Amino acid sequence: MDKTKQVDLTPYFSDKDVRKSIDILLHKNAVVQSSLGIDSTKEEKDIAHEKTKRIKTDIAAMDGVFAEHCFPEY
Repeated sequence: MDKTKQVDLTPYFSDKDVRKSIDILLHKNAVVQSSLGIDSTKEEKDIAHEKTKRIKTDIAAMDGVFAEHCFPEY
């Protein structure tokens, strides 16, 4: 099955409560990523990386296909 079609059938698109929860987590991830800059230390980058992995795990618990689609590198 085409990955685009798989994402369209996920709970993110069919369940309002799941969507709201995932949107909150995506916002948290945006805040984490936007706090990084060219002057960020390795430690700050590692902390952000760990937070992002945790956010992906939380999203995957609600919708694994959507999580893979949003965070393919983690």
